[in-house]
Amino acid sequence: MSKRYWYIYLIVLTSTSCDNFVFKKDNRKDIIQKKWSEVDKNEVDQPPLFKTCQYKTEKELERCFQNTITKHIQDHLIDHTFKVQEAINDTVWVPLLITKDGEIILEEFLLPDIIQNQVPDFKTVLEASISSLPEAEPAHTRGTPTSARYKLPLVIDID
Repeated sequence: MSKRYWYIYLIVLTSTSCDNFVFKKDNRKDIIQKKWSEVDKNEVDQPPLFKTCQYKTEKELERCFQNTITKHIQDHLIDHTFKVQEAINDTVWVPLLITKDGEIILEEFLLPDIIQNQVPDFKTVLEASISSLPEAEPAHTRGTPTSARYKLPLVIDID
């Protein structure tokens, strides 16, 4: 009887695939692809920065970047005279894309109706302001330059 069990065991063992018992080495590309998909592409290790922000602490880098852009836009808008029929007090969220090459691009967005109706060239002035920003270094993720998106609030108060 024990010979019979031995033969059954041998038949079962040989009929099953050896693939279940062999440990496969993961392909390097598969490992990199898997790890890359786990990376949160919206999160960066180092935000983009201007030369004026270069010597700030890590906590201050992003705020310095945003403040530099906001101040530049504000200074640019002050140079323009806008005539309005009624007072405007609104906030516009300015969507910016900072490419991995350090280029700052104003992305498409909608202005509130009150601003669009009373100041039709506001978007053009804003685009000119963004295009005249100083050169920026791109954001970095794991030491690699990467693109980053920001939405900056711009408070519009025109009397």
